[in-house]
Amino acid sequence: MADHYNHYELKQFARTVADCMNFPLPEDYAPGITWASETLKERLGGAADRAVLYHADAVPMYVWQKYTDLFAPVYKHTSMSLPFLSTVESVTPVAHASMYTGVDPVVHGIMTYTRPQLTCDTLYDQLVAAGKKVAILAMPDSTFLHIFAGRDKVDYFCEETPEAIQDKALELIAQDIYDVISIHTFEYDTQAHHHSPESPEALHAIEIEADGFQRIAKALEAFSGKHRTLLTYSPDHGQHPYDMGGKLGGAHGSMMIEDMNVLHFFGTIN
Repeated sequence: MADHYNHYELKQFARTVADCMNFPLPEDYAPGITWASETLKERLGGAADRAVLYHADAVPMYVWQKYTDLFAPVYKHTSMSLPFLSTVESVTPVAHASMYTGVDPVVHGIMTYTRPQLTCDTLYDQLVAAGKKVAILAMPDSTFLHIFAGRDKVDYFCEETPEAIQDKALELIAQDIYDVISIHTFEYDTQAHHHSPESPEALHAIEIEADGFQRIAKALEAFSGKHRTLLTYSPDHGQHPYDMGGKLGGAHGSMMIEDMNVLHFFGTIN
């Protein structure tokens, strides 16, 4: 059977998360994946009142297929996986803009690797307008700190390493004041670019990020009985091997299956 593109589009992410929280979004946002949000709410025993959205950058679906054991910490704390299709171009600013605006690149305006501050409506704007407390936690020069910058009442946190991000996430969770926390790390993306997507360095980065996801999940589980929490592991695009003049590295931005197909995991804690 030939390779094929995944069915669900990244622009469906925003409403799927919002539907899990019984949070209405404007009609111009793409439809959510209704059966998924309904199933997740059933497992929660009602709508989620908190969401923690972990974005490990550039993790391809084929890496999950070939090295499934690396994702064991993610499996332990999630109960559903959904195949998503990245954007054109399959690069971080384009993909994450679509994930949080619910619209195609031609609508939100980021079509290639540029990182302007988005002026269109985003899930963050909708949450803040409804009185929700929102935090964005990312590494230095993260796309999140560029395209989602400047939003009143969104709290921004920057840490140097994936491990420091994890520590800060635990601190924010312990404070128990945020309704939605978005977390962005790109250790895998960096190592895959430098050494190739299936290199030992890149695969170790997946372990670091998966272990961090598990630390975050365990911290959220400490609030079991107090919150209904939605937890996701949600990459933006994949990456393919690339010959850098005799040295193998990694690249993305194409319409290759390796760049376009990603897998999202959803978990519930109640």
